[in-house]
Amino acid sequence: METSISKIDKYVALQKLEMCIEVFDTPMARECENKALDAVLFPAILKANADLGYNANEDKLTHLFANISEEVKNSVPNIRLGEIPIAIHKGVLGDLGEFQGLSVVTVIKFLKAHYTSGKRAEIAKLRSVEEEEKPIPTKEEQKELAKGHLIEAFERFKTKGDLGYSGVYLYRWLNEDFKLITFTNDVKWKIYYQAIVSILGQKETGLIKNFMTVSPNRKEIKLLKQYLEKFKDEKECAKQVAMNIPNEELFISIRNEAERISVVKFFRDCIEMEVELKDLLNDTD
Repeated sequence: METSISKIDKYVALQKLEMCIEVFDTPMARECENKALDAVLFPAILKANADLGYNANEDKLTHLFANISEEVKNSVPNIRLGEIPIAIHKGVLGDLGEFQGLSVVTVIKFLKAHYTSGKRAEIAKLRSVEEEEKPIPTKEEQKELAKGHLIEAFERFKTKGDLGYSGVYLYRWLNEDFKLITFTNDVKWKIYYQAIVSILGQKETGLIKNFMTVSPNRKEIKLLKQYLEKFKDEKECAKQVAMNIPNEELFISIRNEAERISVVKFFRDCIEMEVELKDLLNDTD
């Protein structure tokens, strides 16, 4: 005999539970290409922006949240695609802690808070461990996968002039897994300086497109220009920005751009020296 819940209420509750369980059938962030992640992240961010009563300017938000897919993969790689809109919505409502604005940093905080929440853990228990978390590939398997992606990116760069993959991941594979990035410190600081100039240009372009809108870009543009004007020596300027920049999002953007530029330089050096990346990678085995 039903005492605490009617049959109808029980059915409705089961429907909601099934809806939550189905979220776990969607792929993990670490399994997705950036385009697939962006296709989920940006609509959720646009909706959150509109829910807050702000003018939802898609171009502006796309610019402000550039590289967010990389941060999601790095920070919460096992979160499911279907969970992302839920986490962002809850975060904006204040269900995951005090709401402190909409930015890359706060979105990552929403996702982390959701991922570690007790409610999610309860729902996850309804799935077997094998279904919830795929076995993490061994180091050797990860290295083989990385090798394939690097070779594919290099071949694409030779024919089309772009990387095709995230510069951040390509850099970390080259640098950490295969130890092939051997630039001198002077070259690294020069690349970092180029990244500063590149990010400044991107932010100025974004500001021109949205000149009627109040944007955090204005402060960031002003800050970067101050460093560029104060420190004429490129190496010193790069060091000062790297050590003193107070804005975490800006720091991440510059770091990611520096890693992308490093990969482009490495690929160009290989092409100039007529060296095949496949041979270099095989030599590291």
